[in-house]
Amino acid sequence: MGETDTLTPAPPLSVYDAARQVFAEQAAELRRYAKGARKGKDPEAVHQMRVATRRLRAALRALAGRVAAPKALRGRLLWLSRRLGAVRDLDVILALLRSERLPAAASGERARLARLIRKLEARRDKAQERLALALRRGRFEKLQGDLEAFAERPRIVGTDEPVAARVLATVSARLGDAIAEMAGMTQPAPAAADLHTLRIEFKRLRYALEFHAVACGFSYDTERRLAREMQDVLGEIHDRDLLLAWLDGGHGPFRGQWPALASRLTAERARLVRRFLRQRRAWQRRTRPEPLAALAEPRWSQLEPQPVTLRLVTGTKTVASTRIS
Repeated sequence: MGETDTLTPAPPLSVYDAARQVFAEQAAELRRYAKGARKGKDPEAVHQMRVATRRLRAALRALAGRVAAPKALRGRLLWLSRRLGAVRDLDVILALLRSERLPAAASGERARLARLIRKLEARRDKAQERLALALRRGRFEKLQGDLEAFAERPRIVGTDEPVAARVLATVSARLGDAIAEMAGMTQPAPAAADLHTLRIEFKRLRYALEFHAVACGFSYDTERRLAREMQDVLGEIHDRDLLLAWLDGGHGPFRGQWPALASRLTAERARLVRRFLRQRRAWQRRTRPEPLAALAEPRWSQLEPQPVTLRLVTGTKTVASTRIS
């Protein structure tokens, strides 16, 4: 390289380019796991396909007002997510019932538990048959084709071309601020419904933070980790709440009383709630507003793109900077 040669910084990623990358990655995930999900012998394939549909829907929500997707595409993603969810939910419950952490105390209840598992396995097989049929039909191929075409050329709304990092930082901040006000984050003993709603919002926040990382390559590392931990523990609580509700309802294969199983589930739920409360305090410490002079780290680390430099800032205080190259 000659003495007069210089490195030209790459421009900040636009919404158009960020959308292309996010949608293309998730479309590839759908195609990658479709065969395994269709055969039905790989629960992880079903799970990964479901995650891909959720990420795609979350991306459309995060970029609403900037990227316009065909209504039919949104509808097909919801349809596929529900088909996958019908199988995945039963996979999760069956894994929970088979776990060594949930032995039934009485021999009679253990025998009933074995029968319950067999009945749920049969229900899961039927849901798997419906999913396999859906993945073989033209509707899934149409979805896949439309999604890949959209990923290749997403339709941008408006005439300006905003910087993706700025748009997604705003979305992340809005979701984080909304979470801080939710009952699940403010009540000493949140209700099951409040924790379920909180889980959904943390999942949306986590995806928005991950899309932001795609757009700029760094930021929100601590918040992403904490959001994932919150989503995970809230998901485990929700799994037990769902199973406890089914046991309490006593319908179909759950008919009758399940004192030993319900007691073990309740104890596990209490342990998970204590873990959630610890993680909630960690989240609140990380995101609590403080005077600027007292800040050692950024609260919501806004990435403010400039023509040459991305700066990690909080309020008016520059925390770190990097040149785009």
